[in-house]
Order: sequence, then C-alpha cells, then structure tokens
Amino acid sequence: MQKKRHWDLLNTTFLVGTLVAALVLVPLNFRHSLEHWGEWVMFGVMLVSIGLGVTAGYHRLFSHRSYQAAWPVRVVLLLLSSAAFQNSVLQWASSHRIHHRHVDGDKDPYNSTRGFWYAHWLWVMEAEATPIEGVADLEKDPLVRWQHRYYFLIGAAVAALPLAVGLLLRDVWGHLVIGVLLRIVVTHHTTFFINSAAHFFGTRPYTDANTARDNAFLAPLTYGEGYHNYHHLFQWDYRNGVRWWQFDPTKWLIFTLACVGLARNLRRVPDAAIRRARLAMEEKKLLKRLDRAPAHPAREELNRRLVAARAALDAALARMQAQVEGWEARKADRSAVKREAWRARKAEWRASMAQHRDEVAEAWQAWKAAKLQVRRLALT
Repeated sequence: MQKKRHWDLLNTTFLVGTLVAALVLVPLNFRHSLEHWGEWVMFGVMLVSIGLGVTAGYHRLFSHRSYQAAWPVRVVLLLLSSAAFQNSVLQWASSHRIHHRHVDGDKDPYNSTRGFWYAHWLWVMEAEATPIEGVADLEKDPLVRWQHRYYFLIGAAVAALPLAVGLLLRDVWGHLVIGVLLRIVVTHHTTFFINSAAHFFGTRPYTDANTARDNAFLAPLTYGEGYHNYHHLFQWDYRNGVRWWQFDPTKWLIFTLACVGLARNLRRVPDAAIRRARLAMEEKKLLKRLDRAPAHPAREELNRRLVAARAALDAALARMQAQVEGWEARKADRSAVKREAWRARKAEWRASMAQHRDEVAEAWQAWKAAKLQVRRLALT
C-alpha cells in the first residue's frame, strides 16, 4: 500500500500561492509593464543576483567548500541567497549533502526515481522535514548561524528592494508583480530544474552511477549548474562547466573574485582525471555498441583490443597526473632547496613530462584506431 502523503501547509501555500498569483497578475499587468521597462530591469537584476547568490554561495561555497571567500563576499552571498526563499544555508546545505551521499536512494531528499515532479518541488511540500546533519563545519561559522536564525526576515528585506525602487519611480504595483512576485517564482523553478530536469534529460559523459545528466540547455537558466553529471562525479570542483566553451557564469564569478583577492583556494579536478572519467564512459558505450553489432569473426579480438587500448591510455594519463601532483608537492618545499638543485629538479621534471606526453599521445592513437574499428564493425 502506498503511504499517504502529508503536506506542509506553509511551504505548499507559499509555493503554489506565488505561482498562481504570478500566473494571474503578470498577464493582467503585461500592458502596464511594457510601458514601464524599469520593472523588467529590476526583475533581471534581482533574478541574476539572487540566482548567483544561490549557486556561488549556497551551493559551491557552503555546501561543497569548493573555494574560500573573504567575509564581505560571504555576507553578500548569504544576503542574496536568503531572498531565494529556499530555507537557510544550514538546511539547504544539509539536504544537498544528503542528496549527494544517497543520490537516487531512499534517503535522497529529492530522489528523482520517485518522479519528475517529486524531485522538482513535491518533496519541498511534504510534511516530512529533512533533518539538519553533516554540516558541523558550517555551524562553526557565526555568519551562517546568524543567517540561519533570521533568514526569512533577511530574505524578505532583500526581496523587497524592487518595491523601494518602485516607490521612487511611482510604480509600486508593477515592481511588486514583476520585480518581486514573478522573480520569486522564476528563482524557485529554475533552481528546482537542477533537482528534476537535470536528472531526467541530457547526457552522461562522466558517470552512469546515478541519474544526473549534463544539459547545456539548462546551463543558461541555472547560471552554469546544468552540467550536473560532471558535478555529481566531481562535486568539489568550483566549476560545473569544465570546458572553456561551456556556459558557467558562476565559475567566471568565482574566478573573478579570486583575481581581485576576494576568493582563494579554488579547487579543480586535474585534467587527466577528467579525461580518464570520460574515457571510461566512452569505453562502456563502445562495448555496448560492439555487443549489438552483427556477429563477426573479429568481434572478440576487437573487444580485447578496445579494452587494452583504454587500459593503456588510462594508465598513461594516471602516470602523467601523478607526475604533475608530485611536482606540486615539490614546489611546496622549494624554499628548502638551493637554486642550482632546484633548476636540476625542474629540468628533470620537464624531461619526464615530455616522456609522459609522448606515452599519452601514443596510447591515444591506439585508442582512436580501436574506436574507429568498432564503429566500422557496428555499421556493417
């Protein structure tokens, strides 16, 4: 028998009420808002600022500790993200860390295997509260404790800023409907898309151990959070869109803060580790394709060749990654090494890296040749 669902009256009223009010009032206000474009300017400014507050603050800074930020940045991010009305950072980070530990399982607060709409917002409306756990590091932060205590009042004050602008422009009603009400609804559902759509639609280039997917169409709506498959494998990376061409304004914001001294210790996954993850997934897909191919005398041999080529390339990448990490450790002890000895070490390291690059290039060619043969066989 299916368990009867009980609803949290406050959350349900707020989420459904704001959505219904926006669906009714925004169309009624449309002609007025076309004449008063300042409403849309405030809507855009608030939407982007608060959205980045959630992604750069709640998510990448506090939940995953993917970088460190100066206290003024932490204050601003806490103020902005409060206006998302998605609970305090302690509750948000706790639920998110539980999600990562138990993704797609019974303990996952927004378990996507229970359906799209459950993961999207029904879990928020259920009466079963997710306990605050696994955030002892955050509980030590006085700013986090302060925001947890007063987050709704802080959020209300920040969310009401368009009303102050509307008062100055003598357009309070328009700024209330567009700058406050519509902004709250859009902020809610663009964030919720990561829990729902990013677990249902897209590709899995890094791991198939869970339902998380990369979806480039979601990236502009979620300030770079659409590359969710990568994030679930490498959650501590300050980037979600790891490739240079992937749209990730949160990554660019964090990098800019680091350039001006307001952020530090930006954590990155080594390139070799990323390539190895993609390589493993590519091998899985090719082996499945080979299994579906028509019977052929060379199929078993090609299967073995593909596995061997991937293993050789993976090992070459691992050796190169170890060499890079070893050099980073050596650089940390540079002050204890004389200049001449340091130059010798550096020259030795460069020669070793050149050898590793040659090994990777050779293994890469063998891998490409094996892939090409698999694809040709699959087409026969």
